Amino acid sequence: MDFVRIADFNNKLGAETTAHVLDQSGVPFIIHSDETLFGEGGISDYVFLSVPEDRVDEAKRLIDGLTDETEPR
Repeated sequence: MDFVRIADFNNKLGAETTAHVLDQSGVPFIIHSDETLFGEGGISDYVFLSVPEDRVDEAKRLIDGLTDETEPR
C-alpha cells in the first residue's frame, strides 16, 4: 500500500488533531515527524500526514471540512 503526503503542520498537535478526524472516518494515516532541537532551547517540529493513495480524495474532503468548521464567520 503506497501512502501519499496530504498535509503539512508546524507541530505534532495539529497533525494529531487532524488525524483524529481521519481515524473517526476509518481512513488509515501515518504521522511523520522530524523533531529537531536548535539554539537557545527552541524546538523545530516539522510534521506531515500521509494516507493510502486510494483514500487521498476522501481524506482531503475530511480535512477541508475540518478547516471550514474552524474558520471564523
